[in-house]
Amino acid sequence: MSRKRQGFTLIELLVVIAIIAVLIALLLPAVQSAREAARRSTCTNNMKQLGLAMANYVSTHDYIPPVCIDDPWLSPNDPPHQNWSIHARLLPYLEQSQAYNAINWTFGARWSDGNSMGYSDDGTIDGAAGGTNSMPNFTVLCMTINSFLCPSDPNPGTSGTFKLNGNNKLVGAFSYPYNIGLNRHITGGNTNNWTINGPAYVISTWDSRMNNPVNMGTFQDGTSTTAIFSEWVKGQALPPPNNRNNLGMVYNVNASSGQYLTDVQFMQACMATPITSANQNWSWKGEWWGFGGTSIYSHTMTPNRQSCAYNDIGQDGRGTITLVSASSLHPGGVNVLFMDGTVRFIKSGVNYIPWYAIATPNYGEVVDANQL
Repeated sequence: MSRKRQGFTLIELLVVIAIIAVLIALLLPAVQSAREAARRSTCTNNMKQLGLAMANYVSTHDYIPPVCIDDPWLSPNDPPHQNWSIHARLLPYLEQSQAYNAINWTFGARWSDGNSMGYSDDGTIDGAAGGTNSMPNFTVLCMTINSFLCPSDPNPGTSGTFKLNGNNKLVGAFSYPYNIGLNRHITGGNTNNWTINGPAYVISTWDSRMNNPVNMGTFQDGTSTTAIFSEWVKGQALPPPNNRNNLGMVYNVNASSGQYLTDVQFMQACMATPITSANQNWSWKGEWWGFGGTSIYSHTMTPNRQSCAYNDIGQDGRGTITLVSASSLHPGGVNVLFMDGTVRFIKSGVNYIPWYAIATPNYGEVVDANQL
């Protein structure tokens, strides 16, 4: 009489385990893809909220908000700069009235007293690097505004802190920079008289070339073909050479000092710059959402290319001289918000000609949607 077998043999068990492993291997990419699709959808919705907030702001004020209000530093006793960002000015239209009401507009967001040091409540220097006048606004500056953050990007973007009662609080970061246009210094091989050619503008009490407020009449090329916001990969917020070389890093452009280049030449020079620790410039991309001077990207570089700094002509505290590109961790491209409120996914391989065309609101270019 035969005995009834109980359980599985070792071979059968190994076969079952192998089948389960194969199924998991097949399922895992699908799960990861679904998660990224959800994150990208959230990112798109965040940008649509920015577009709706922008439309409501324009409806109320007739003009789009400025990058910042730029006053000269003539002495340490000057009134503070009103260098709050576009993001800060849009807060009431993003259902963030509580954050907006917490801003003390008597003081600037950062460096408003011409002092690059940050101070804690006991008078000692801390890592905020925001100036003494930033302290009255530390509460709102340290807020995390979820609608300013792309969930696909895990980088912190900032290491700046305020120290209060012995505790360090990180300042808030953001993923969605504002379009400054193309190279403010050189356009088409000739000096552009240092004017901004994108939809961003600065209210300046001393630089008339910056003081060109933008309203709906400015968008002569059409609101559906002018970019307002895009996204960027935030930095790791570590000093070189501790960072990984990736889209979160800003590099020194490989150009000779004093060299005047067109946008295309600057793009080529930046792309030719070796991605090494020696060429790293800074990795705090995405820091201080409340400060206008670090809230801007340019269209000189096409999407998901390395970002560079103008190491030959210096930096600009208003953020208007930049080779920082749009970038994302979404596969294949970046989200771009247009002035009409639509969000489009622009491929990384887009040709620079239509990418340059959507950077400017009134240069007369004709953009075919199939080119983007």
